[in-house]
Amino acid sequence: MHEQGGDTVPPTPPSLKSWIESHTRADAIDNHGFELNLEWWNQRIAHLPGSPVFGSEGTTAKDRISRAFLFDLAADAHRDETGAGALRLFWHTLVWGTGSSHRNSPRRIRSIEAEPQRTTQLLRDAARLAVSDPREAFLKFQPRGNAIKSLGPNFFTKYLYFAGGGEIGHTCPIVDKRVLTTLHRETQLPVFKPKTTNYGFRTYDAAVQTLTTWAHDLSTPDRTVGADEVERWAFATGK
Repeated sequence: MHEQGGDTVPPTPPSLKSWIESHTRADAIDNHGFELNLEWWNQRIAHLPGSPVFGSEGTTAKDRISRAFLFDLAADAHRDETGAGALRLFWHTLVWGTGSSHRNSPRRIRSIEAEPQRTTQLLRDAARLAVSDPREAFLKFQPRGNAIKSLGPNFFTKYLYFAGGGEIGHTCPIVDKRVLTTLHRETQLPVFKPKTTNYGFRTYDAAVQTLTTWAHDLSTPDRTVGADEVERWAFATGK
């Protein structure tokens, strides 16, 4: 057991150690991406800031989006005072995270359409907070209920993660249902089995502590393991 922030983190799973040893960071993180239908999105968001969505080849119809590609959008999300850069990162993150399933996508688009100024400012501020204050960044999206309709922590933690620009020490990892499934399986801690997917900061904080502690345990003088690499393993095994 490990002490982290006053809480006890269970030992690092052997299966995680094996997974990390068999995957380079480039393969696990930078190259993790998909061929996606960008045209679906561009037909619906062309009138909104941050559009169009494009991929690594620069096309707007069908193209590949990887984690490394999204990392490159982070700096503009921080710098652009208008919020358009933050919304660009948001759109691309939604595309990457949604894949071919669009069950909630129309509602998320309508949420931005309804309050473009408020939501772009929220996204800009959250991107800036993500690199220094995970708690405040999380609470930007969930002050009580969700600040953007139909956008819970399964998705907004993806945005907070990519706002870190791929820095290995970034402390806002993705924590979605599959990650929580793995964390609960490996630790049996009830905090990782919330009653709803719209979980609160307590669950996120516990997940961040666990992912970070395990990453630290697996780091060596020759390789620093990021919390996102542990998240990637948790996602891959959380079916």
